[in-house]
Amino acid sequence: MDTGAVVSVSWWAIIPLIVVGSVLHFAYDWSGHNRVVAVFAAVNESYWEHIKIAAWPTMVLYAALFVLGGASQPSFVPAATVALYSIPVTMIGVVFVYKAVAGRNVLWVDIAVFGLCIALAQAIFVSLLNGLEADVLVVVLSVFYLAGIVAAYVAFTLRPPAEPDVFIDPITYRYGVEGHADYEAAPEG
Repeated sequence: MDTGAVVSVSWWAIIPLIVVGSVLHFAYDWSGHNRVVAVFAAVNESYWEHIKIAAWPTMVLYAALFVLGGASQPSFVPAATVALYSIPVTMIGVVFVYKAVAGRNVLWVDIAVFGLCIALAQAIFVSLLNGLEADVLVVVLSVFYLAGIVAAYVAFTLRPPAEPDVFIDPITYRYGVEGHADYEAAPEG
């Protein structure tokens, strides 16, 4: 797959990425609260979990594009890495600004921000894929940063930091899997 095809697929994938991310919002419940599904799906209503359901489908797309020909493009991994980091930065920044103005969460705005984050990540990816002259050091550093964000999505779902803005469920005031509205602690024994 040449650069033009990767770019085309990236643009066409925006709507499917939004749909898959939306499905991931409910997948944890649908799975009967499976802990493997918890890594990829939203386990509560925290910002982190909404960031995660935008990031995982995008990562899967980039992995597929990498295998299908992106590996031959030196700028692919750095472009994908920067695009993936743009998702949490954009989501947190935009949501916190609009909440400061509106004074509360507004569902349709939250949904629009979700779509905007995915579209912006794709725009960043395409722009860097086409314009970045990545040398070996940039690619290697990108791989480390990419591994870091993947590890964070896994670790912070199962053991989130006790941070009151990004990781806490605004409904239950709990974190991670325990933040799910239906969570009941296992009996000790």
